[in-house]
Amino acid sequence: MSGSGERDDGDAFLIVRPFMWRELGLKGVQLLVFARVYGFCAGGGSFYESRRSTAAYLGISERSVIRAVGELADGGLIVEEGPAWAPDGCSTRCYRLGGAALRHTGDKTSPPDIKGADPGPGGDTPAPAGVKTWHLISKEENKGF
Repeated sequence: MSGSGERDDGDAFLIVRPFMWRELGLKGVQLLVFARVYGFCAGGGSFYESRRSTAAYLGISERSVIRAVGELADGGLIVEEGPAWAPDGCSTRCYRLGGAALRHTGDKTSPPDIKGADPGPGGDTPAPAGVKTWHLISKEENKGF
């Protein structure tokens, strides 16, 4: 960290794309929160960073993040999938891009078809349905593991 309290280790993951304000009409905190969610979900993934961590990352209040997430969900830009469980047994809400966001982005990605998956030459098979998706966490959040 630098003396100002900002991270300076190059792990930034926030890209604001023109369609977010031009087509979706987002601005301010909504724009920042959506850009954070979009960065994790654009390739078909899920977003389940805690609201507290999102607020700390963006340098805004947790209440502002809660309000923005609610507004984005109400507008159909993000959809809650249900709780995601961390290895420590705690849960957090899990989101994916909503249909309203996908219509504007042109992102036509869909989940992979694991039923017809070919194990390939190495014999790898898809993971069983009970295997949870993974979400990278920062070194600070990983101290207990």
